[in-house]
Amino acid sequence: MTTKYQPLITRKDIEAIHRGNQLNRQVLQAGIRELVKDVHDGNEQSSRVIKGVRQING
Repeated sequence: MTTKYQPLITRKDIEAIHRGNQLNRQVLQAGIRELVKDVHDGNEQSSRVIKGVRQING
């Protein structure tokens, strides 16, 4: 079946969107990894402070 209208979105458009989605996913994953690392570092620092306070308070 053929129509006289061109498609609203082409295969090329879909491929460009897909590539953009892949890049966004990579950026988000990197950001999440960095956030998890920061939270982990913060947790370790808090743990050291708590241990220090416990030692002081005996």
